[in-house]
This record gives sequence, C-alpha cells and structure tokens, in this order.
Amino acid sequence: MIRLENVSVNFNEFKALDTINCSLNQNDFILLVGHNGAGKSTLLDVISGKVIPNHGKIFRNNLNITNISEQKKSLFVSRVFQNTHMGSVASLSIRENLCLTMLKQKKTGFKLLKNNFPEFIVDEIIKPLGLRLENLLDTPIGKLSGGQRQIITIIMATLNQPDVLLLDEPTAALDPISSQLVLQFLEKFTHNKNIATVMITHDEKEAEFLCQKKWFLSHGILTTQ
Repeated sequence: MIRLENVSVNFNEFKALDTINCSLNQNDFILLVGHNGAGKSTLLDVISGKVIPNHGKIFRNNLNITNISEQKKSLFVSRVFQNTHMGSVASLSIRENLCLTMLKQKKTGFKLLKNNFPEFIVDEIIKPLGLRLENLLDTPIGKLSGGQRQIITIIMATLNQPDVLLLDEPTAALDPISSQLVLQFLEKFTHNKNIATVMITHDEKEAEFLCQKKWFLSHGILTTQ
C-alpha cells in the first residue's frame, strides 16, 4: 500500500533517516521503537508528507507520492500526536469537531451535517468505549480532560477510514485504564477497516498485544522484525 524506497532525510549535516526501505500493508500494526533522536518522528513526518525526503521515493499502490503535500496526503494518511491539544479545535464541541472531520470527504455544509449527525458514530464508536463521552457531545473539547481529548482525536483520525494511521505516543497522556481502552479500540477498529498503523510508544510492553511487526530505528537506520 505505502512503500518507501531508499529514503533519506538530512537536516543540514545531520542525517535523520538513512536509506530507509519499508512497506505498509493493509491490517499491519507496527510498533516503531528507538531511543530519543533515533528518527522515529521524522519517519512519520515523511510518510505523512510533512517532510519531503532528500533522497528516495514513496509510493502508494505503485503511484509515486513522494512530493505530494501533507494536505493532500491527509485524505489517506491520518496522524495522532502525543500533545492532546493537537488535532482538534478547543472552542468547538465534540460533535462539531467530528463534523469538521467528516467534511473532508462529504459534499455538504457544516450546519446540515451537524443537524443530521450520524448516530452510528455514537452507537458503534463512542458508546462501546464505556467512558460516557456520548453525554458530552455538546461540550467544548477544551473543557475535557487530556485523556478524553486524546480519545476524541483518535476517533476523528479514524473516522474517514484512512489507508494509514500514524500514532506518535498517543497514550502518553492517558491514565492506564483509558490507555488500555484506547488500545483495544484501535486493535478492533484498524483491523475491521483494514487500516495500516504505525505506532510510536513510550511503553512497548503496553502495546505488544497489538503488534504484528516491530521496526527499530537507531541513528536513522531502520531494521524490521
């Protein structure tokens, strides 16, 4: 689905990624591990289009997407960050943030979508989490706890069923119970929707039950397992 061929990224004299070769396929769930500064976030930056590699190529289903912008890649690559304030609009409610996400792929107005909010989002995604977020649909995101915000951000990132989901330590701000709920949600949802997922985690053991493959980065060099 997504393939990197001989991808290298240099920041001045520093080589952040060194001749990376890897592939992401449907239903892959990959743990990306490595020490601080190993190049993990840079690799996600390259896949998402935030950083254009100095050398090498990136393909999606054999189509060269190396120089496609981050905005255009966001139609099929979603990303969730450790910072719970990223990925949502604090002044808007949960319902409104979810509507903004759906507008990416729907030819309709925001007000019409909000007034006809799809109930499957509540019944099939939010309620099963068991966190009673369905009672907070009209609460501004900025008034939620960090854990609640991150959960909504993950739901937003997966709502349009991207080809690839990039997770940059998504549970770092969550308490252990919320963290496990989110990881279980990710396991079921990404598998059912055939989403290829790459997850950087601060706690490798916590997410081992999700792992199908492991990628190890050290000084910009990737090895796969």
